[in-house]
Order: sequence, then C-alpha cells, then structure tokens
Amino acid sequence: MSSEQIKISTRDKILESAIRLFAEKGFSGTTTREIAEKAGVNEALIFRYFSTKRDLYSAIIERKISEEPGFEYPLEAFKETRDDWLIFRSIAIRMFDCVEKDPSFIRLLHFSALEGHELSDMFFDTYVQYQRMLLSDYIERRISEGAFKNVNPVLAARAFIGMVINYILVQEIFGEKKRRKIKREEVADTFVKIFLEGIKNN
Repeated sequence: MSSEQIKISTRDKILESAIRLFAEKGFSGTTTREIAEKAGVNEALIFRYFSTKRDLYSAIIERKISEEPGFEYPLEAFKETRDDWLIFRSIAIRMFDCVEKDPSFIRLLHFSALEGHELSDMFFDTYVQYQRMLLSDYIERRISEGAFKNVNPVLAARAFIGMVINYILVQEIFGEKKRRKIKREEVADTFVKIFLEGIKNN
C-alpha cells in the first residue's frame, strides 16, 4: 500500500469513527481522544489531517454531500416525462435509500442543529436549499402547464419533503421502526397520493 493510500485510509477511518461518535453523543459531547480511540490511532494524528474538531465536522458534511447526491437524480431523469407519480415516488424512495444506507447521518445533523452548531447551517445552505429549489422549480413548471393548482411552489415543495422527513425522523430518532414496520413502498405511495390529490387540477 502506498503512502497516499495509507493517508486516505487513515483519514477515512478517522471520519467514520467521528461520524459514529457525533451521531451517538453530539458534537459537544465527543472528544478527539474518543475519536482517536475508536479509530485506533494516536490523538495527535487527528490534528495532522484536521486542524480543529470543527474542520473534522466540516469534512464529514462535505463528504456526505459528495457521496450521496439527493433527489436531483430522479428529478432530472424523469422530469421530461411529466409523470408526476413516478417523479414524486422516486424522490421519496431516494430519500429513504439515503437514510437506510447511513442512518447515523440524520442523527448527526440533528445533534448539530440542536447544539446550534454553525455547520448545520452549512449543510442546510449547500444541500437542503438546493434540493428544495429543484423540486419547487418542477412544481412551478407544472403549475404553468395547468397540471397543478396555483399554489406557492416553494411551500408545496416543503410540504412534500416535510412529509417524508417527518416519517424518517420518527422512524430513526424516536425508534418507531422497532415497534412498527411498514414497507417503504407503501409509505411512498401513500404520501404521493395524498400530495398529488391535493395539488393536481381535476
């Protein structure tokens, strides 16, 4: 293994350990010593890759954004079909996929928001706003084509995303998935039906 590969491997090991600990204990409740112990490295090595704990947290956010493109993929792939059911259902499924792949990230984000950490603002400004804009642009287009009712497209986008996010939070943060399991396809179908029946022109 080359020195560059070792460097990348060590950095990734530190990031993965930090993600798990931040998700369990929050940003303020996690020390670099704990991160080092979990990663199996010397604490001083962390500061070779990340000058401060804030830089480490920032690297996690940036990595997650680059690793997990949001629902721009299904939206871009299907928007020309004007198949609203397919588009909104694909968006919901995509959101479920991202959380199922890494449920710790949703907890990490909420810890940062509850602690008033500035990096939650970074995630919102660089990722959430962009996703919402894409969906509101599509809704606005469908309004102009007469397919949807004349509603505020930004609020409509927030309403749909909000249904899915609320379900995810209840499942992941409050442990609902341990008590009651519903197939995600059924959840997506139900939310899309409720949303489209409310917004579509008859």
